[in-house]
This record gives sequence, structure tokens and C-alpha cells, in this order.
Amino acid sequence: MKRMQILGGVVAMMLGGTVLAAPVAAAAAPTVIKNTVQELSCVFDTLEGGTVYFFAGASSMDQSSGSGMFVEDETGVPFSGEGGTATFGSSFTGTVTMRDVDTGQAVGEVSVVASLERGEPRTDNIRERSGNSWTTGSTVTTDYTVLAQTVTVPGYTVLPEANDCSGSEIIFDVRTTNPAAQVYGDTEFESAICALEGLPYGEVRLTGSVQEPFFEVVIDDQVNPLKASGEVLMQGHRGSGSAPLSSLVTGDQVAVLNLTLDLQRAGRRQAESVAEPGWKERVSWVPYHASVDVTTSDGRAGRAKCDAEQVTTKIIIGPHAAQQQ
Repeated sequence: MKRMQILGGVVAMMLGGTVLAAPVAAAAAPTVIKNTVQELSCVFDTLEGGTVYFFAGASSMDQSSGSGMFVEDETGVPFSGEGGTATFGSSFTGTVTMRDVDTGQAVGEVSVVASLERGEPRTDNIRERSGNSWTTGSTVTTDYTVLAQTVTVPGYTVLPEANDCSGSEIIFDVRTTNPAAQVYGDTEFESAICALEGLPYGEVRLTGSVQEPFFEVVIDDQVNPLKASGEVLMQGHRGSGSAPLSSLVTGDQVAVLNLTLDLQRAGRRQAESVAEPGWKERVSWVPYHASVDVTTSDGRAGRAKCDAEQVTTKIIIGPHAAQQQ
């Protein structure tokens, strides 16, 4: 079903452009990000009926900051601005030049002054894997209570309220490893869509994994199609699951569907690979026979015999990838 259709496709997506332009010969030093990011956004109503959107941010890594805005009314977006200033501290001050969207001409300066009250900091630990690269560290997020004090928008009378603005500070302390070769892997399990004998218009499909299959059963009589889906709890090569059988038209439940599964390996693992300088992709697949029995609480029953496959893809990107297994 999947087999070698995967070969080349995933690599083309992952390598498209620049990945192979400069392969490294050895592991590079980890990438370390220590940065404090601050952000603020506001939505203001006006006496004239338009809505003013204002946003700003700052980063300690490159000492950058800026702000932007736009006005939206019944005609669309007549005014906008970008490349403004933003200063964060115990209070916030930001300015940006507002321009006519049609002509590009400046029509004045938007300014926002607001108080910032810091909330309790919240720490989130990070431990994430991408292939054989690891990102670890933490982020500390502190939400601001923002109260706009003065808001100036040329041509508009702003009606500020207490909940118009929100903001936060996020402190990043993150480290990402850079191995010499990037290794990515993925395993998928999928069956054919199989008719359920004894259950008119009934079909079943399995996805997910061999250890934790997910079933979908559809009974489509072209008038009131029904569907049930859920997990199969496996014990060895046998498992069972149940789910509401509901109308796809009304959403109403019409019965409870029960499913049993017997999943047997149907052959040896097979594999193929494709290699070029700088990358290698290896795909292996294992065939299975799936025996599915379905019953419903309103007296229906069906049985299906399905072919299925477990497909594992491994991609290695690096200068010596073609020689690796």
C-alpha cells in the first residue's frame, strides 16, 4: 500500500532547497538560545466605529524591538503601519507611523502608553526529540496585566477598556544538539478498506500501530450514513474496542458498536533503500492479516478479512549517510 511510494517523497520534502548544500563532517556544537522575548497586543474600539489593532515585541538576543498597527472598519483596512518603536519596563511605550493603505502616505503617528503589572512566573521544562537531535532546557513565562493609559490614533477617538490589551515575557534557556548525521524515523500501520460481510453497506479500516490500532467503521446507505471510530485495546495479537455508532447527518447516536480484532503476521519483513551522496532512505514493511468482527447494540453484525501493512521509514542525512544502515 505504501511501500516504495514513500522513497524519495519524504526525502524530497526534507531536503528541498538547502539541507545538502553544506553537509558537516562532524557533530557541530550545540545551539544554545538564551533570550528574553516580550510581547504586547491590543484591540481598541473607537467612537467612529472602526477597530484599532496594535501589537509590539522586543527580543534581548539581538536587542531588537518594534511595533505595528492597522485599522479595520466596514470598508476593510484603510490604515496600517509597521516598523515602529517599543519600550518595555514597568510600563510600555510604543509609537508607529500610520499610513493610508491605498496611497502609502503617512497620516500621523499612533502612540500607546500602558502600565504593566507582572503576574507569577510559570516554568515549563523542555525535553523534545527530532530524529536523533535533542532540545532540552526551559522557558519561564510571566503574563502581564496591561492597562492602556493613553492611546492616540489620528482621525479616531479611541475608547479604551480594561481588557483591551494583553502581554507577556518569555525567558528562553534552550540547548539543541547538532549531530553529524540527522536520523529520522517513522512507523505507520494501515489496512485496506474492507467490506463487512453480513452488514450491508458496512466497511472497516485500521490505522495507527500494531500495538495500538485505531478502527473506523462506516455504514453508508447513501441516506443516513453512520460512523463509529475508536481504539482497539490489544492483548497479544487479539484485541477489542467499542464506540458510539452515530449519524453523520444529525450527529445522533443510534447504537453502540463493538469490535474484536485478530491480527496475525502474514510474511517476512522486506526492505528497500535509496541512497545518494549526503542522504539515505530505507523503507521496510511487514504484512499482516486482520480478522475483524463487528456487532452493534441494535442487532447488526459483520465480519471482514483485511490485508494490512506496517511500514517503517528511516532517513539519514549526513556526509556518510549512504554507508550507514
